Amino acid sequence: MRPIIGFAGAGLLFWSLLCLGLWAIVALGGDLLHWIVTSLLGAARDGVAVGILRFVEAFGTVVVAWVWLAGAALIAFLGWLARSATRDSATIRVATFRTGDWEMREMKDVTPPRDPDHDVPRLPG
Repeated sequence: MRPIIGFAGAGLLFWSLLCLGLWAIVALGGDLLHWIVTSLLGAARDGVAVGILRFVEAFGTVVVAWVWLAGAALIAFLGWLARSATRDSATIRVATFRTGDWEMREMKDVTPPRDPDHDVPRLPG
């Protein structure tokens, strides 16, 4: 179960960083458009165009937040689903050991004894 929790945590971290980058793009793009409108186009700082740009930037931030929340909920649900699916699974542990005795030995024959007629092919019927 630990690997599943680890993969879900790593997925959540990656998703959060991806959405943080998307939010940074929205915020920087909004600031850049605000600068272009006020400096280059000469719009008033409290004008209608600046208000519309700030609204679009805020709306983009809300959309990014909702997308992050939906993705985080999906990752958490899939991690919980995988964890509950593997809850009753068996764990197989393999132990190996060294004897320290590395000399060559003849192999033993451990084949069980068989009936001599057992190897004779038989025809049906």
